[in-house]
Amino acid sequence: MIPLRVSARYAFFSALATSFIGGLTAGLGQGFDLGTEWPGPVLTLFLKAVSGSFEPIHRFLTVLTSFLYIAVVVQAVRLRVKRILLLAGLALAFLFATAMTGRAVLLVLGGEIKPPLAFAVYPLNNSLALSAALTMALLWAYVTTQGTSARPTLFRGAAVWGFVASATGAYILGYHKIVKEPLQYSLIPSLSFEELPWALHLAAGFLATLLAVVAVALDSRRGFWHWAALLSALAQPATGIFMFFGASADPWAPGIQTAFHAAFAHLLVISAFVIYAKSRFGGRWTSPT
Repeated sequence: MIPLRVSARYAFFSALATSFIGGLTAGLGQGFDLGTEWPGPVLTLFLKAVSGSFEPIHRFLTVLTSFLYIAVVVQAVRLRVKRILLLAGLALAFLFATAMTGRAVLLVLGGEIKPPLAFAVYPLNNSLALSAALTMALLWAYVTTQGTSARPTLFRGAAVWGFVASATGAYILGYHKIVKEPLQYSLIPSLSFEELPWALHLAAGFLATLLAVVAVALDSRRGFWHWAALLSALAQPATGIFMFFGASADPWAPGIQTAFHAAFAHLLVISAFVIYAKSRFGGRWTSPT
């Protein structure tokens, strides 16, 4: 049997890849390529994928990730370790909720869910996708040795502010897709009510990036999660600038930078929180996994 640490690693990267392809679908304006029909006939999905659409690929990856998550849950049930069971169960629940809100995104695009409720769908779907990957990452980290830090508070701050930045970014993009208006913000936001989400997004992104870079710099021992946090923190400003100009020109299809900006945002939150959790709560199940 494949060890749990291997199954959890595959499941985590599959979830991250699913989010990336979802961002690519949104960035290229292909989110409504299959209409509101979901999940759709397999042949239709395949033909649409061959024609160059990433929307069916996103759906195929969702199914693959679901199978991998279920496999991890089955292993967790056999092992009967409470913390592993809890993390596996939460991960699968978050993944299921992500799929359901993904369906809601299609209904928003089709006009079947109206504002103001429609404005909450994009950030909710984004936050649930992030939570699904995060809980699986925590499970993977729990059964391995790497990931501790002497500065857990800094990593916790990076994770919290990164989550805020990710949620507000999803809200901003979703809002402008729904109202079909390009971004009309400046890189230096005003304090008006209309630009409050934009100002919060920028402030949260800046704090998350700063805290992650400082935390990694202060740690003498660095593992996979440290380098993931550093890479994603450094990539955020660059991809964010390209994202800003893309969404200012066309919020429906702001470009492939959407996928990179979203994926690095998720990776920053995940890696920072994993390091914090490993450092704060400690513990590792030492039986064969």
